[in-house]
Amino acid sequence: MGDASDHGRPSLAQCRAAARLVRRSPQGKAVAALVRGKGISGLARSRGPLALVLYCAALEGRLVWQDLHGFALLEPPLLAPRRPWGAGLGPALLRLLDRRWETLLFLVPPSLMLLAALCLVPFPPGHAVALLLALAAVVHITVGLAAMVVVSGAELWRQFHRPGDARSVAESLTGAHWSVPLFHQEDVARADALLRRTVGRLGALVAVRAGAEAGRLGLRVDRGELAESLVLLRRGITTDAVRSHADGWDSSRVRPSGAVRDGDERVEVIVIRPPVPGPDPAGSRVPSGAFVFWYLAAVLVVTLVTAGMVAGWEREACAADGCAGRPATYPEALRWGSQRLLLNDPPDLVPATGPARTIGWLTSLMSLMTVPVAVTAVRQQVKASRVAAERYGPRGADMSRRTRLLMLVVNDEERDAVLRVVEDVNHTRAVPVFMGRHTVFRLGCISEVDLHLVQCEQGSGGTRGAALVVSAVLDRLRPDFLVMVGVCWGLRPDKSRLGDVVVSCPLRLMDHVKVAQGPDGGTVTILRGDRVPPSDLLLDRLRAARVGWDDERAVHFALMLSSSVLSDDPSVARAYLEREPDGFAAEMEGGGGYAAAAKGRVEWILVKAIADWGVGKTDTAQPAAARNAAEFVTHMIGTGALDRHTWEDPSAPDGRDPTR
Repeated sequence: MGDASDHGRPSLAQCRAAARLVRRSPQGKAVAALVRGKGISGLARSRGPLALVLYCAALEGRLVWQDLHGFALLEPPLLAPRRPWGAGLGPALLRLLDRRWETLLFLVPPSLMLLAALCLVPFPPGHAVALLLALAAVVHITVGLAAMVVVSGAELWRQFHRPGDARSVAESLTGAHWSVPLFHQEDVARADALLRRTVGRLGALVAVRAGAEAGRLGLRVDRGELAESLVLLRRGITTDAVRSHADGWDSSRVRPSGAVRDGDERVEVIVIRPPVPGPDPAGSRVPSGAFVFWYLAAVLVVTLVTAGMVAGWEREACAADGCAGRPATYPEALRWGSQRLLLNDPPDLVPATGPARTIGWLTSLMSLMTVPVAVTAVRQQVKASRVAAERYGPRGADMSRRTRLLMLVVNDEERDAVLRVVEDVNHTRAVPVFMGRHTVFRLGCISEVDLHLVQCEQGSGGTRGAALVVSAVLDRLRPDFLVMVGVCWGLRPDKSRLGDVVVSCPLRLMDHVKVAQGPDGGTVTILRGDRVPPSDLLLDRLRAARVGWDDERAVHFALMLSSSVLSDDPSVARAYLEREPDGFAAEMEGGGGYAAAAKGRVEWILVKAIADWGVGKTDTAQPAAARNAAEFVTHMIGTGALDRHTWEDPSAPDGRDPTR
């Protein structure tokens, strides 16, 4: 038989044939029992027949089908919210049969028996049959309720007394992760291929669900990395040969880890980790304590239903002798049943029939079970609330957190230019904040960017130089970006004018040199300083900011040189251009600021305007140049280019761009 995954999902007939092959396999009966599981009463399976389980999984894309002799069943986490797959009444009914098999077996037979009894009541010859049907319905319900109480109590005892056994661990893993409870492959050589296909199908299923949920929220998801782990139950492998082979699966193929053993037994589960580590969604799959309300609702329904049965039994038994003091009417039976929830009988109502007394004791036992159920619910709700707070608290803070940008200036003209320009935009006066030995001015907000300003002395070195000042402020302020704003001196008067803005692209450090003797006996100076590009993101945003910027003030993206030499001699410019022919402008603090930012892993760039040509220096052009640089930076910020949602990667562990 061909691979149905290439031509469509397997048919119901193929699923029936696959179920037969599973049962005939060496471990097939145990695997079928594992897939279907025991219900809460212990009397019936929780899932429908295996063929139906496989066919419903095929409809939902959870059946990984190689062919009739190789397939795997994927089950979603028990704690994950279930959503319908596909449409149509037929698939919906099949899923109901599959997922509610035990409930249907508990409710449908007695309902049909009671309906048949009611139909026979108008016919006297059928009264005996009607009575037998009614009694059979009562026995069915009574046995089911008793079994549920006993099995629930036994399960609670096991959970509290054996919380760490292999079975409990396996159940907790399947509750929080996708799992494979059925893995059928008759040919060991094809087992690896089936497992790889199963992991791939998991990625596709999660991607489809994520895309649907994102679309509902108005977000398009183009790509993503699977962060979900897959739990392969060893007991779900149908052949001994593949089970032995599965114990040897290693990380070079499918990255399994975390095998769970029970004493001397073999591996109970194999946890297959995603190829790219990421946030584990299982951490958020914690059930709340809301199940206590379902339990109370079930208690109410049982009390209402059994009151009618008790009233009928008592009325039939006391018809000849009178029914005083017995719950023979529905209101009296309901009052008596409600009192049994308090573990005693009303003083004026005592049942006389055996079935009624049995119902009374079961009702009291059901009431006693409310205590451990409520305690468990409270504990679970506290845990779920803590997980929710851990999950959404930081995200809420991140959503409201603005981008934090630090601007570095040197002289008073640069500082005053930034203060005036920012205040003109956001109408907020600067507030000095004292951080250790340095004063940082808080400038308010433009768009969704909080602006801060610090001033250093000329040059990169020294106790007040750019390197130490920036390093100290970065440690305390922890900004997202550093922009060095101010003035520089130009090296290309033929290609630029005073007041033109220059963006470092890249930055060349000029102070680190090697002085050697050349072949002709002369002195040769070889540059050893870094030649580093600025932040790609800041460079991109500044390039985009040229659109809509004042065309009268040119912006150049060019090589900027950084040296602690204050030049007022044309020979310095000539020497710089001999060493770096592409040099366009020079300044004094970029080297120190870049080094501190690189150490602190903060994105940086220089934006400075030409105030002179390195000769005949005056301060005449400094205020206008400083203002041009400050206005260009604030213009870029005002476009929203640095708002957090435009650059932050929410999938990264710290929310930042993972390439940084």
